[in-house]
Amino acid sequence: MRKSVALRLASIPAAVLASMGSAHAALDTAVTTAVTAATDDMKSAVLLIIGGMVVFWGLKKLGTKMGWF
Repeated sequence: MRKSVALRLASIPAAVLASMGSAHAALDTAVTTAVTAATDDMKSAVLLIIGGMVVFWGLKKLGTKMGWF
């Protein structure tokens, strides 16, 4: 690969990171609060889903060991 192509390819992530930082700086405090609240809600939902799957798996495993299924 030529040096100029490699140099252009290496500059792409730097440009993306620079644009992300400036876009985040313009957010309003209400938007930041809403994003934080949505993040907390999503974490709770994911934990409930994973917990339900673990309970289902445990009951299925127990059922096969006990001869229920």
